Amino acid sequence: MKKIIIIFLTLISLQISAFAEVPTPRGVPMNKETHPIFWSYLENYSSALKQKLEASHMFRLRGFGASYVFFITKDGEIKDMKISTYQNKYYNEKVKEIILSVKPEPFYKGMDSDEMYMSVYLGYEKYNDIDISVGWDINVDKNIYHIMIITDK
Repeated sequence: MKKIIIIFLTLISLQISAFAEVPTPRGVPMNKETHPIFWSYLENYSSALKQKLEASHMFRLRGFGASYVFFITKDGEIKDMKISTYQNKYYNEKVKEIILSVKPEPFYKGMDSDEMYMSVYLGYEKYNDIDISVGWDINVDKNIYHIMIITDK
C-alpha cells in the first residue's frame, strides 16, 4: 500500500512540474515549439513595443536604429538599462522613452525564472519585421533574449 501511495504522489508531482518552463541551458535552441510560454511572452511584449514605436511622432530617417539591454524581473520591472547600439542622442533618448513607456507584464504562470536579460532594437527601414531570438551573453553569463523591431512607419 505504501508503494502505491508513493507512486501516486510521484506521478502527481511530475505532472505539476511539467507545466513550468525554464530557460534553456547554454547552446540549447529555444523556439515557439520548445518553450511556448516564454515565446508567447516575448511575442506579446514585441507587439506592444511595435505599436508604441509606430505611434511615436519623432524625427527619423531610413537606417536609424538603437538598442538597449536590460533585465525584466518576474514582476515586470525594467532594471539596469544600458544602451548597446547608438544612433544619435535624440534618437537614442526617444527609443529609451518608448521602451520605458511599454511596461512589461509580470511573467506568465509557468515561466520558471526570476528575470530575463533582454536586448531590444527599434529601427526604421523600408520594410516591417519583428525578429525574436535567444542567445548567450558572455558578459553576464546568461541567456539574452533579442527583440528586433523594424518598421517603415
